[in-house]
Amino acid sequence: MGKIVKYFAFISGGLALVLVAAILIVPSLVDVQKYKPVIEEKLADATGRKVSLGGDIKLSLFPWVGVSLADFQIANPEGFAEATFLQVNAFQAHVKVMPLLSREIYVDKIVLDGPQVYLEKRKDGKVNWQGFGSPETAASKPSAAVKDPKESPAEESSGFAVKSIEVGEFALKDGKIVYADAQQGTSTTVSDISLLLKDVSLTRPLGVDFSATFEGKPIGLQGQIGPLASAGGALGKGIIPVDLSVNIADQLQATLIGQLEDVVGDMRYSFGLNTESFSLRDLAKALGVENFPVQTTDPKVLNTLELALKATGTASSAAIQGGSFTLDDSKLTFEANVASFSPLNLSASAALDTIDLDRYLPPPAETETASANGGGSAAPATAQKKTDYSGLRAITLDTKFSAGTVKIKGGTVENVVVQLKGKRGLFTVEPMSVDLYNGALSGSTEVDVRKDAPLTKVAVNTTGVQVGPLLHDFAGKDILEGALASQLTLSFRGDTPEAIKKSLDGKGLLTFTDGAIVGVDLAGMVRNVQASFGLAEKPTEKPKTDFAELQAPFTITDGLVDTPGTTLTSPLIRVAAAGSAHLVSEKLNMKVHPKFVASLKGQGDTSERSGVMVPILIGGTFNQPTFAPDLAGLLQGGLPDVNALQEALQQELKPKKENSGEETDAIEQGIKNLIPQFKF
Repeated sequence: MGKIVKYFAFISGGLALVLVAAILIVPSLVDVQKYKPVIEEKLADATGRKVSLGGDIKLSLFPWVGVSLADFQIANPEGFAEATFLQVNAFQAHVKVMPLLSREIYVDKIVLDGPQVYLEKRKDGKVNWQGFGSPETAASKPSAAVKDPKESPAEESSGFAVKSIEVGEFALKDGKIVYADAQQGTSTTVSDISLLLKDVSLTRPLGVDFSATFEGKPIGLQGQIGPLASAGGALGKGIIPVDLSVNIADQLQATLIGQLEDVVGDMRYSFGLNTESFSLRDLAKALGVENFPVQTTDPKVLNTLELALKATGTASSAAIQGGSFTLDDSKLTFEANVASFSPLNLSASAALDTIDLDRYLPPPAETETASANGGGSAAPATAQKKTDYSGLRAITLDTKFSAGTVKIKGGTVENVVVQLKGKRGLFTVEPMSVDLYNGALSGSTEVDVRKDAPLTKVAVNTTGVQVGPLLHDFAGKDILEGALASQLTLSFRGDTPEAIKKSLDGKGLLTFTDGAIVGVDLAGMVRNVQASFGLAEKPTEKPKTDFAELQAPFTITDGLVDTPGTTLTSPLIRVAAAGSAHLVSEKLNMKVHPKFVASLKGQGDTSERSGVMVPILIGGTFNQPTFAPDLAGLLQGGLPDVNALQEALQQELKPKKENSGEETDAIEQGIKNLIPQFKF
């Protein structure tokens, strides 16, 4: 019996020795290189591209199953600038043998050295990353058979079911990605790509260390993801924690903390994104942008930005809560909910505390230069490409924006509220309200893009708006003062200036009260005859024509603006105007009736007065208007009551008349000179 055991041990040891020797010797005896053409052919069939293995293939069997290769290449299809799509300088992987028997995979290391990917888009729009796979193989592949519901789970899950996967180290070194777009004439390079994953396991958090150089500037990503599977659970099932930090050029630091759930099924996610305060100008400079692309009036803006938000969602929906964005001295809070991405169904709200948009506009010098270059005659009309609104007909919107204070073009508005809704191609902006210059503006807008040419309707109302400071701040003009109350409705079809002018319809009423026309003092000219003829010293203050009310009703039909009776009530003068202005032909046809009246009561006096009627005809075009007296209208107006006018002037100047008789003579002579054809 002892001899049998001794012989058995001897034989077993010999077999083991032979097996070990075979494992060690076989790789050196088998010429793996002669199988390279077969491997290249199989890979070419699988990818549909030419594949080459330029270096030697090395194989080991124990204690690790190891393989290494060099100079692996996948070619580009014909017609692309680069011959190679993918190139790998070297690859090696080691897998432990014995755990494979227990359906456990233990990988010592996987190293990918010098991978280079060349992505290319041709001028005709074709790209080199499409078209992988053999057409013959795809065509011959049988369609998936309908599963028999009675099929046993064992039969359904037959194959090599992996219990666990562990990788000691996965390293990608010195990678490079180049993207060339021939249509745009641009090329982008990401080089020095490095990715290191250590102690990889499905049931433990996965540490991530990624770095690269984008256009010569460093970017990085560090953190951990996982575990990718719970203990005993399936890969991608359950909750996968994520904790990542991003560093771009040492200027932008951001963190992404949250979780993924059921990645391989009905994926859901929940993340919190936060950035530290950063300067967009410094970031651009660090990334090698020589000329900052945004030119602003204030060079100090865009130096303080910060973003924070929480996002949840699925593959087809998303929601943002608690969003906060800081831009220099302004802060925007926002929320959004995307019920579906295709078609888009978005509801959102945003609130801005204050912003000075003038700081972000281009410098005035550039604006003036552009205006000077474009001034004078209009540029020749060019055919505009027809806008396709089909995409807007599918989306649904429900958004609201509010702002405390907004400064733009020197002007300031407050308490801005705009709500935009849209569905099936019909969009409405209502309410639309803003407080400005001691008054308020409210209105609504409707844009209908259900047909090829959009139909737009606008309604605007203002109350108590002080137009003097408004024009001064927004336009730098001092031409009109007073409180504006207005009501107007407009509608037009089309999206080009020509179409809008031709189809413009509407009506409105503009009423200015307790104001003045700045730059001319009609009443003063009558009071002071010497000033009328330039014989007196010029006044130090800017002249004005005060009025109690300036009212301008109008209608618009197919671009023809008609005002039946614009009126101005002012001391010593009443003005009535009627006529039309054609927006398409830009022709004017107006008649103005100025009337000097025998009253200096001015504002608030609406009684019918007699005086000198000198009608004026306004014709020509917007660019070259013409003015001429209406002699026929002058005769039809009848003789003026000159005595009443003289009496009113003398009454107004009575305190001065007591001091000087010469002034009375000057007034009388001035009136005679003003109206020489009448005798006094």
